[in-house]
Amino acid sequence: MKPELRKIFESAESEDRGLTAREVAAVINSIPAEERMARTEILAAVNGEGGADSPEVRDAIAETLKYMEMRAADAREERARLDREAEVRSLVGANSSILTPSSGGPVASDEWRSLMPSLTEYRALISEGVPQDGGYTVPQEISGKYIDALKAKSTFLRGLPAGSIIPFTSATFSVPQLVSSTGADYVAEGQTIPQGQMVWGEVKFTAKKIGEVQWASTEVLEDSALDQRRVIAENLLRDASLKFDADAFTGSGTNPIKGIVSQGTSTTLGTGKVTVTYDDLADAVARIEATNGTPSVVWASVDMAAALRKEKAAGSGIYQGGSPTDSPASTAWGLPILPSAFLPAKTVVVADASRIVVGIRRNATVRVSEDARFDSDQVGFKLTMRVAGVSLAEATSAQVIKAAAS
Repeated sequence: MKPELRKIFESAESEDRGLTAREVAAVINSIPAEERMARTEILAAVNGEGGADSPEVRDAIAETLKYMEMRAADAREERARLDREAEVRSLVGANSSILTPSSGGPVASDEWRSLMPSLTEYRALISEGVPQDGGYTVPQEISGKYIDALKAKSTFLRGLPAGSIIPFTSATFSVPQLVSSTGADYVAEGQTIPQGQMVWGEVKFTAKKIGEVQWASTEVLEDSALDQRRVIAENLLRDASLKFDADAFTGSGTNPIKGIVSQGTSTTLGTGKVTVTYDDLADAVARIEATNGTPSVVWASVDMAAALRKEKAAGSGIYQGGSPTDSPASTAWGLPILPSAFLPAKTVVVADASRIVVGIRRNATVRVSEDARFDSDQVGFKLTMRVAGVSLAEATSAQVIKAAAS
């Protein structure tokens, strides 16, 4: 109730009298115009049988005025909210380039803005997507494109077919594994067919997070001639792919991810064979095919990839990989040769990549915070992804060739 109205009622109550005509007029005039019905009810009560002197009438008027005050407060709050929303829409329409994160120039594409939302955009997108698909700010279609970008930067993932990269939605990733299968035999006419037996096991992995945070001042982002936000995000993605590759190739039992070198079948070349040759690759291909596998990729350490390119046909001086003035050979019997700095020196891996499985718990995502270091005017860029190991169905599907030390 308004203070002036409260004084009127308190004065009348303290003097044990009814409201005077002037006081009744003051009460009525204080009522907002939109409350005409309440005003009518008050007038009816005052002019009724008991008049203004009736305690019941005074109580009824007080309750009506209290209700009217609450309605008026709600109306004022609603009008203020609508005014704020109209002001925000006007500011966004007139200054969209200021309110949208950019490096001082136009944003490269709407797709990229949805990949790296600012805090303002995050609030707008908070209800979109589901957590296991890459976070509330990353819709599923964008997450799919981002894992493609990670695959393009990762030497290991680039060698795998799409079916070998499996998304999962739990804390652990379990890969079924056929341990053994027996029982098939020739059967004479009319005889009982023997019962076979399959023994299944599993390889279970726990999701591991890869993450990195980078900071940049707003001055750098504003003044850079490059699209600095994109540059930072791509470098974060590259760092994540390198970290994953390191363990995917050579991780041991103590690493978060166990690599294929420790899971595959190793062959060490004899003394004097200090480089891996195309003949050695042919032998590895034959070993995989002997177990009904289909070789699909060759990963080579940097020194062995160079040695394969420089290998010459015996007695001819002609490079096996083609003329130096032509594009160097990047395949062997149709298999792509992918160099990696994370393979040990003098090492080449020939694999049936369809027998390798990688679990992706959460796709690589980049988020931007413009508030984390508000006092120093810096913008934070955070990349995270969760993976769950590398599973090799059988050791023979990854043939690891190691050249002799001398």
